[in-house]
Amino acid sequence: MLKKLGGIAAALALIIPAHLPAASAAETDIKFMLDFISLGRHAPWYVALEKGYFKEESLNVEILPSKGTADAIRGVVTGLAPIGLIDVPSLVASGKAGGDIKIVAAAYVEAPYCVYSLKPGANVTRPAQLEGLKFGSSSASFIPQIWRAFMNMNHLDGSKLEVVNIDAAARVPMLAAGQVDGIDQFLMAAPAIRRAAPGKEAVCLFAADYGLDLYSNSIGVNKSFLDHNPETVRGFVRAAIRGWQYALAHRDEAAAIMVKRVPALDRSIVRDEIDLLERIAINADVRTNGFGHISPEKFAKTFAFINSNVQVTGSKLEADQVYEPGFTPKPPILPE
Repeated sequence: MLKKLGGIAAALALIIPAHLPAASAAETDIKFMLDFISLGRHAPWYVALEKGYFKEESLNVEILPSKGTADAIRGVVTGLAPIGLIDVPSLVASGKAGGDIKIVAAAYVEAPYCVYSLKPGANVTRPAQLEGLKFGSSSASFIPQIWRAFMNMNHLDGSKLEVVNIDAAARVPMLAAGQVDGIDQFLMAAPAIRRAAPGKEAVCLFAADYGLDLYSNSIGVNKSFLDHNPETVRGFVRAAIRGWQYALAHRDEAAAIMVKRVPALDRSIVRDEIDLLERIAINADVRTNGFGHISPEKFAKTFAFINSNVQVTGSKLEADQVYEPGFTPKPPILPE
């Protein structure tokens, strides 16, 4: 009898655990650094967090704001945050200083560069209007160099762009006050400009509409971290891309999530910024190959353009030194 009971107990020991919840896998802590303070344009990353996509990859992700592009590059290079939202042109311009960053997936597949003006006002709608334009930007930034190169490629005289050195925080107020004709801003600045200049239309001369074909903000990873944690990076990319897909398919919900996570933000501005993201995050390539996809040819073109037209710090980086393929999901995650 004892032998029989022992056999039953052993059988139960094998059966019972199968009906108990499995212990969750240990989560990996990841810090992800944005390219700036948290704004409406960053909603897809917060959607991935809120919807549990990172958790499904056994990742405990903390999203960190930054002071700007240079801060994000520095944060990833030093390992403060092993993954960051890295502007590719800025990375190229940083030269050797950014050499420890690998780009594994794109976010902005079109560069978000705009010359914003007002209507009524300068109403800049054609590249030819840049000649003689009083343009608020920064002498410390390479963006005016990009616009001058853009003018040259459109058979205009880039030297005729009149750059007025203005701090970033003062550009929108100075445009609204009529002190400059146009300002250097990302596409997503339209809601803030409309608020600052009521009764006027914010007009974007969007460089991508006139032949500037560059990658911009992308997922960049510290090289050492990538070498030692490739599957962690694949999981992060997959979860983040799911966040992009969901946010652009459910924009009101994405705006609500963003304001829940960052209550200081204005929900209407967040919602407007999400709409504007579509223009830089979805193109024909993304519709075919999925969010995050990087065309090696376009990536190389991005590096060649910046290396040829922007003052680079130290030795130059080349595209094949920076792009690390094989980290986007298969099958691809397509826009809904």
